[in-house]
Amino acid sequence: MLYALLVTLCCAALIAVPSVLLWRVRRQARGRSVPPGTEDIPDLLGVAYLLGDAERVVDTVITAMHADGRVTVRDGRVAVGDATAHNAVERALLKHCGAGWGDSLRTVVQELRRNPLVHAVGRSLEKLDMLLPRGLQAHWERVARAQTAGLVVGAVAGVVLLFLAAFRPLGVVLLALALAGVLARVAYGPHKSCDPYTDFGRNVVRLINTDASWSRKSVGEHPHGAAGVVAVHGRVPDKKLRAQLIEASRTRTSHRAGATSRTGRSRRSSATTSSSSSSTSSASCGGAVLDTGGGSDTSGSGHSGHSGGHSCSSGHSCSSGSSCGGGGCS
Repeated sequence: MLYALLVTLCCAALIAVPSVLLWRVRRQARGRSVPPGTEDIPDLLGVAYLLGDAERVVDTVITAMHADGRVTVRDGRVAVGDATAHNAVERALLKHCGAGWGDSLRTVVQELRRNPLVHAVGRSLEKLDMLLPRGLQAHWERVARAQTAGLVVGAVAGVVLLFLAAFRPLGVVLLALALAGVLARVAYGPHKSCDPYTDFGRNVVRLINTDASWSRKSVGEHPHGAAGVVAVHGRVPDKKLRAQLIEASRTRTSHRAGATSRTGRSRRSSATTSSSSSSTSSASCGGAVLDTGGGSDTSGSGHSGHSGGHSCSSGHSCSSGSSCGGGGCS
């Protein structure tokens, strides 16, 4: 009887502990429990990261600086007209630009997308409970797998004890716990998509997309002009700039594809897996930021990020100083 009781207690712990952890992670993934208001909408770069990850932040910053003449993009190259930056990401862009017409837009975009200041925007969104903290999705899935293993062990032990007349009550207890664990898994299991949002963040996205001012598609009507249209809708209004940004992204994609093919065919096993959960666009995973809609942009409030996007991975507050002079930054 003592051994049967010990087995029952161990199996109960295998079910109960992961189930409680699953509940705790799900609470964290919900974010704030209050409905968001317009005061919860992040700044421009935060909106861009929330709706389109780091790629859209870069497109938004380039569009903003191009719209007011601080940078010029021509024939796939970038020149600085006015080395004035309004936030840390713009300072980073000026650093990558340098002076003259010798700077490739592709290189500037690629370097800026990797810049820690851009991903700091994502980290700030995590702190604001809009994006899942980095690594939470993977932890959530590990806890779910552990709970599944506990459910299997507990259910098998319960069935065995149920057929032993002397230990039938213990078997009923284990099977009841297993059933409760299944219900907990259904209620608190991990997201099935690579959507990086918390429940609160998802509600903020809906609010941005329905807000009378943020959702405007006209440059003249949007409070943030062309940059605001890019941040929310992901489409650069200036046709020439859009074409050059698309070309820069295609060149980068082709370069990556070539590098992948050289590393070996063994890595091609999953044709449709996304490289990072942070690379999400609004409600779906992956995709080129220039061609998909729905990004908003914040310049730097605190959130530690998923960059990532979503995988899904996340905005951060940015602070950095660089003195700018002439055609670039030093």
